[in-house]
Amino acid sequence: MTRSTANSGTGGCLCGAVRYRYEGEPTTIGLCQCERCQRQSGSAFLIGVIFPKHAVTIEGPLAVYEAAVDGTNRLQRHFCPTCGSAVSITLDRYPDIRSMMGGTLDDKSIIKPTFSVWCSAGQPWLTLPEGVACFADYPDGTFGG
Repeated sequence: MTRSTANSGTGGCLCGAVRYRYEGEPTTIGLCQCERCQRQSGSAFLIGVIFPKHAVTIEGPLAVYEAAVDGTNRLQRHFCPTCGSAVSITLDRYPDIRSMMGGTLDDKSIIKPTFSVWCSAGQPWLTLPEGVACFADYPDGTFGG
């Protein structure tokens, strides 16, 4: 797999066992500051780069950690079973999208988040850049739907 072109790009995990290609531009890019995403990312937030599910092709093995998020819908966190890198998230709530983890993109220059969800759980020392909308929870229409 090669790096980005005008209408596509690539990414992968830390060890290289998982590689992926995406076609087209992301539909949206945002941050999540919920406690679960802080734990998964090992940071103050997770960067979600959202694509239509059909626009992403993944090569290599992925392990999955699945959890209920609201009693009805489940969220699947896909990661490399060798190095543990978080690669993507899929959600029952939005079955037609795939959230790729921003740090796994080969060309990180496309990462320009426009919003952050779960700011109510954010770290008090974190100040988001001007122009990044901050939502206390996870309103419909942010990451998908």
